[in-house]
Amino acid sequence: MLGRFSFPVLGLVAFALVLILFGVCTTLDGNSILKLEGENGTKRVIIPAGANPMMGSYGMMMDATAMCVMGFGFLYAFCRKYSWGGIVFNFLMCGLCFLWCQVCTCIVHVIFSGHFQKTEINLAAMISADLVTAAVLITFGVVYGFVSPCQILVICLIEPLAMKINEHIVIDFLGTSDAGGSILTHAFGAFYGVGLNLGLGIKPKYIPEENRKTNKFGDTFALVGTIVLWMFWPSFNGSLLYDDASVQHRVVVNTYLAICASCVTAMIASHLVHGGKLNILEVQNATLAGGVSIGMSCSYNVNPWVPVLIGGLAGMLSSVGYGKIAEFLENLGMMDSAGAVQLHGIPGVFGAVAAGIVVIATTNNQYFAADTVWTEMDGNTNGKQFGMILLSVLVTIAISFVVGALNGLLVRVPICEKVESHLLIDETPYFEIELEDEPMEGNEIMMKEQ
Repeated sequence: MLGRFSFPVLGLVAFALVLILFGVCTTLDGNSILKLEGENGTKRVIIPAGANPMMGSYGMMMDATAMCVMGFGFLYAFCRKYSWGGIVFNFLMCGLCFLWCQVCTCIVHVIFSGHFQKTEINLAAMISADLVTAAVLITFGVVYGFVSPCQILVICLIEPLAMKINEHIVIDFLGTSDAGGSILTHAFGAFYGVGLNLGLGIKPKYIPEENRKTNKFGDTFALVGTIVLWMFWPSFNGSLLYDDASVQHRVVVNTYLAICASCVTAMIASHLVHGGKLNILEVQNATLAGGVSIGMSCSYNVNPWVPVLIGGLAGMLSSVGYGKIAEFLENLGMMDSAGAVQLHGIPGVFGAVAAGIVVIATTNNQYFAADTVWTEMDGNTNGKQFGMILLSVLVTIAISFVVGALNGLLVRVPICEKVESHLLIDETPYFEIELEDEPMEGNEIMMKEQ
């Protein structure tokens, strides 16, 4: 309806909505508000740095933010004809979602509590926004190159709210602890993307073969993104646990061990499957599967070999399944451009199942009831917690897929500019491009024979 003007028009409307609701739904944290004392109220009250334990997580918050902006951004620069689109649209989504998530927190609180309470903007709220934004960026990986900037804006307004609702159900109603977001962030974002893809109605057969190509330059950028994500993943999983140093330390250690293990096993599996050579797409993605899979159990009090085993198995599962899952989705008439289901969806579900097995195998269920910042359920047994974990997986997949499919149908309305089939995974319509890169031989996205 609005053609090329749909992005600026809807963008201004979205920004105005965020701005108005930000004024209504948010407030500064108590430690950030100027306080005066003295007879005339002229002396500023100085709050010692140690009085605010959240400031200890500032470094972790910046690590998590860097993962979203730089890690995902560079990881999505792999495609020859969509490298700018991958980085720039990822950046756009970060900016909008970081703000909108604060409003969504207030809305969800009203929905479930029945009373209005403004969101306090502090480091904890900013970290929470990073975790939610990561899910939206994972979704973008599934529909990479399939959505216009206008459609991206709509996705950014709907998915964070759906994720916060699912998070409330899983944590507060089902009592499942998921400190690193194996299902709350990773599985949710991946299966939301699958539903979105279905709703959009994008068929792999309509994607030009030329647009599927990668090149060495883009793949090198993507490897930089992989390394950024790999380095900062322990901070991503442990950033919210600022009020319990022992648990936060345990999360960092377990995540570090798991992601090291997946780095090794993913490359071994790739080398075996591809006849003695490494598949660069699997190196870019499957090496990170340990960070995804350990998310739910990273706060558990377990021996160090447990996260090594979980991460190692996740790396192999992700690497071996890369081409198989891509082929399966294409046979269903869907395509996962950036392999988000293989990196985030399957390892996320695997991580939840692994966490359930650890719960069954242990004799001390206190570590699994819902640790530290999460709700605590009295009378929790190992068997009950295992059942709650499995139920949480099913609920998360159901909510993410259904809402994603509805979102896909919504962004097909005429007000949003659509991506024509011959321009799928092609950034040319969205940027001023003076010189074309010389074509380089590359790989087809997710189409390699395993």
